[in-house]
Amino acid sequence: MVAAAVMVATYAGAWYGDFQFDDFHSILENPHLERWQTFIGHLDHMVRPVLYASFFTDRSLYGASPTGYHVLNLLFHLGSGFLIYRILVRAVGEELRYVPFWTALLFLIHPITTETVTYISGRATGLMGFLYLLALAFYIEATASQLERVPSRMYLFGALLSFMLALGSKETAMTLPFAFSLWDILVRRLDRAEFRQRFWSCHLPFWFVLFAVAAWAWWHPRYSALVKFSFDSRPFWDNLLSELHAGMYSMWLLVAPWQQSFDHDLLLLRSWTEWPVPVDLLLFAGMMAVMWLAIRRLPLVSFGLAWSWLQLSPMMLIPRNDLLSERNLYLASFGFVLVCVVLLSHFVHAVTEACTRPAWLPPAANVVAVAVVLAFCLATVQRNTLYRDPVLLWSDAVNKAPQKARPHNNLGHIYAERGDWEEAIVHFRMAAQLDPEYRTAQDNLRDAYLHQVGRR
Repeated sequence: MVAAAVMVATYAGAWYGDFQFDDFHSILENPHLERWQTFIGHLDHMVRPVLYASFFTDRSLYGASPTGYHVLNLLFHLGSGFLIYRILVRAVGEELRYVPFWTALLFLIHPITTETVTYISGRATGLMGFLYLLALAFYIEATASQLERVPSRMYLFGALLSFMLALGSKETAMTLPFAFSLWDILVRRLDRAEFRQRFWSCHLPFWFVLFAVAAWAWWHPRYSALVKFSFDSRPFWDNLLSELHAGMYSMWLLVAPWQQSFDHDLLLLRSWTEWPVPVDLLLFAGMMAVMWLAIRRLPLVSFGLAWSWLQLSPMMLIPRNDLLSERNLYLASFGFVLVCVVLLSHFVHAVTEACTRPAWLPPAANVVAVAVVLAFCLATVQRNTLYRDPVLLWSDAVNKAPQKARPHNNLGHIYAERGDWEEAIVHFRMAAQLDPEYRTAQDNLRDAYLHQVGRR
């Protein structure tokens, strides 16, 4: 209840967030969401049908008022925090009894989640994340040794259903069967024989679902076109190196949220000798070493690191237009937060054991914890204020990435919509100069000039 109250208070400003960027053509201007007959008629052609079913419901209920859309996003986020707490309760002993609460709380209020929660189109990740964690929670209950056969089957069916719905919300849910393996090996510590039995009895249905959905997507015209576009956009090796750097940069954002932006400007890397790839590879190797060394004594640290990189793996393997979108860090952030909380808990415990008079330690630890919570809350509140006005959001992106063309173009578009042609021309011109092949910026600049002289 405390974590939920803090989260709701922190995200109170999200209620005033406006529609932004993809929200217009994906939701408000989407002809498939106008009437239920149209929606049903195009359901077999849709990508992410579960996601768009939620948007159809919101649009039917709230129309062009963003408040109702925000309510559902917030509920999914709150549900994800609750599920994280329930999952970790199953994984900790008395020594780490506070880990579930602090991990869930920090996940709920961390500013890295704002793009998923406050940006309405971020629901693709928020809805998928909730269903993903729900499937994992059901799976954990299904494999609890004390359960009878019938309840176990019911929980397993709930996990399968949640998995299918998650795949219908966002394709990155495909990593869930791997997450089950991480849980069984790193947290439950099953030996080879036990894991083999668990795989054939519980994991196999999820692999069948995954392959069935993959086969359906392969024959689906929209999905096949999107996959082809993705792999044609960037060579696999270039994408792998670039996304490795994006993953390392993501960890920096978790501790330096003032660097957050709606549109990051990251390097496209093409060689392992190109800076900063050697540093990224060294850091990644160090994390893998820590994960391996911690398996016996700190299994939750190993689980958290493996979980985070598992959630980042779809971006590393499948090229995307944007090297980094903060909403794609949603589930990955849970793993990194878990690692930090577990390490700090063990540190406090070790210092308590080493000190002869540790009476000062609990109050000091509480003061530090409260300070971190307040800092995250304030950073989240500040990020949420940017979503009230697209000028604020894109001005922040321009300030964070002044050498990237798209933020300038999008800010110019907002000014053009408001009739401020002078400011629009300034940013359209900057976008065209930064990227001479950016045809959209050039067309916008021409149209802005014509509007300014009254010829349009």
